[in-house]
Amino acid sequence: MAIKNVYATVTNHVQMVGYREIVEIHAKARGLAGFVFNDIDGSVKLMASGLDVAIDGFFKDLKIQRPDTVIESLEILEDITLPSPFGRIVIDEMREISDRLDKGNTILDDINTKLNKLNKLNVLDGISGKLDTLPEKIAEALKR
Repeated sequence: MAIKNVYATVTNHVQMVGYREIVEIHAKARGLAGFVFNDIDGSVKLMASGLDVAIDGFFKDLKIQRPDTVIESLEILEDITLPSPFGRIVIDEMREISDRLDKGNTILDDINTKLNKLNKLNVLDGISGKLDTLPEKIAEALKR
C-alpha cells in the first residue's frame, strides 16, 4: 500500500460550526498524520498523510458527515513528514472562544426575542380560558 500526502481546502460554511473537530476525529480514526486549521478566507485547510485507502476513506467520511461542503484536494508528490497524531491548529484560542461566545449570545438573543413576541400575543391564555368553560357550555347546550 502506498502512502499518500494531500492538501485540501474545504468551503461552504465550515467555520464556527465545529468542522475542524469533525476533520480531526475522522483523520484520527483512519490513522492519518497531519493537521487542520481555519483560514482567514472562511475556508478550512488541511494536510494529511496516510495510506492511499485511508485518505480516500477519510474524504468520503467528511462528505458523508457534511454533504454540503466543497472539498478541493491536491496530492502532494514530495515526500513530507506531517505531525502525528492528526490535530487542529488554533492560532488565537482566546479570540476563537470569544467569537464562539458572541455567536452563542446572538443565537440566545434571537430565541429570547421570539419568546417575548409569543408571550405578548397571549394566545394560549385566551384559548385556555375558553377551554376551562367548555364543559359547562356543552352541558348547557345538552339541556336545551
